[in-house]
Amino acid sequence: MRSHGNHAERSALWLCLGAGFITLLDQSMFVLAVPAMSASLHADSGSVQWILASYSLAFGVALVPAGRLGDIVGRRTLFIAGIAVFGASSLVAGLATEPSLVIIARLLQGLGAGTLNPQVLGLLQDIYSGHDRAKALGAYAAAGGSAAVCGPLIGGLVLSLGDPSIGWRILFLANVPLVLILVPLAFRLLPRPASGKHPGNGRPSIDVLGALLLGAVVVASLIPTIYGAGIIAVTSLAIGAGMLLAFAGWEVLYHRRGRTPLLSAALAQSKGYALGTVVALCQFGVGAGMAAVTAFYFLAGTGMAPLAAASILAPQAAGMLLASSSSWRFVARFGRAGIVFALLGSLACLVAKDIFVQGLDGGSAALAVAAVGLLQGVATGLVVAPNQTLTLAHAPVGSAGVAAGFYQLSQRFAAALCSAAAAGMFLQAHGSATGKASKDAFHQGIVMCCILLGVAILAGVLDWLRDVRCRRNATAAVVRSEKESTTAAGARRPEATEPVDA
Repeated sequence: MRSHGNHAERSALWLCLGAGFITLLDQSMFVLAVPAMSASLHADSGSVQWILASYSLAFGVALVPAGRLGDIVGRRTLFIAGIAVFGASSLVAGLATEPSLVIIARLLQGLGAGTLNPQVLGLLQDIYSGHDRAKALGAYAAAGGSAAVCGPLIGGLVLSLGDPSIGWRILFLANVPLVLILVPLAFRLLPRPASGKHPGNGRPSIDVLGALLLGAVVVASLIPTIYGAGIIAVTSLAIGAGMLLAFAGWEVLYHRRGRTPLLSAALAQSKGYALGTVVALCQFGVGAGMAAVTAFYFLAGTGMAPLAAASILAPQAAGMLLASSSSWRFVARFGRAGIVFALLGSLACLVAKDIFVQGLDGGSAALAVAAVGLLQGVATGLVVAPNQTLTLAHAPVGSAGVAAGFYQLSQRFAAALCSAAAAGMFLQAHGSATGKASKDAFHQGIVMCCILLGVAILAGVLDWLRDVRCRRNATAAVVRSEKESTTAAGARRPEATEPVDA
């Protein structure tokens, strides 16, 4: 029976990795397809911006509500629904004849992927525990690294071998047969939810208004990435701040009514979860922002060919893939302290990249940045899965889905904002000159990423100290309990040795 259980767990793991891989692969391939798609459909700049942003918007909006629904109705149902919507919308995008259809399809793709991914992390949380859970989450991070490596290469190959006006459609349509394979496997391999059992106390509840308010916060906060600085951005951010306050107030009220809010009190009060989420937010923001600055610098600043520019980013993705595959050993040995030191290594790599770009030109700078990127990828791989494992371990019982949803939402939110901010810095500086302005913009992007890593390091240190304090308190409690037991036994021993009257 144990071997059968192991086989079922491995089958579910590979299914989860496959589903997560194709959603991440699609996103990494799509960036290269945008120019060919916009030319083929005669899309204006506004349509292109919406096409680029719609996936992240929908993904972020879906994450937390989907995680909560998975906790209530079962992850299997939401997994199948998410991957099916993703596949159907890929078909629509591949056959689209108007930019508006692509925008709608990308929104639906984002909703499908945002519904799927919390179920993947929730399933791994439910199926595995301890070191096995760390291994599974490390494999999930490795799948993401593989998608980051393969995506640009596959996209560039498809677009270069044939007509680009057809190639971008192939990249979308390739998802359809994969989904047709994964859906039947999900019906067969994923565990069914236990009937009649729901997490939490009382009847299960779905916080519809909380989901709408949180979705409004995400949309309002990401709108500036589409329209840039201006009255629309200011208004949108103000609305987002108001919606955030309304969301917080509603969650408190909903909890007082005895219902289960999206952001449970236990999850909000968990310092380990909050600090780990801050680390993830900053680290993913750095990854997305640095990728945007690097791509813009070598494409527009040095005039490098797209495939050559993409090859500069490949070593970092490869390093992350290699480190993620063995990161479970790293977290088992070093814990939170290891995450802090890996973040410090990533910070050193950022500084080294800036030094090389400022001091070298052309191919020399590209080789140096690629080499340092490999080291930074290793450092990143030692952060992503270990931090995810330790952070989600603080999720209350029955809230693994919503905890994974908020965790991923922080990553997507930071990645969207930081990539747009980094690109904005570069484009603004690059409009005034050529080489010098490009290096200045690269430096500004490095400064922004260093600040974010500084915040991540601070949060990591605080989490490390919190963990040390908890361990000391637990050890002291055990010692105190043993002393009390010894004292009690000593007090009873004389009575046991007194002579007994015949």
